[in-house]
Amino acid sequence: MSKTTTKPESNEPSADDLALWSAVILVVGDLFGLFAVLKARAEKDDTS
Repeated sequence: MSKTTTKPESNEPSADDLALWSAVILVVGDLFGLFAVLKARAEKDDTS
C-alpha cells in the first residue's frame, strides 16, 4: 500500500484571484461613476 501525499489546501486567495477581484471592483466603481455623471448631466439639462 502506497501513501499518497497531497498538498495542503490553503483558504487564502492567490495573487491572481486578488488581481481579478480588484479589477472587477474597479470596473463596478467606474460604472457607478459614469451613471452618476450621466444622471447629473440629465438633471442639468432638465433644469435649464
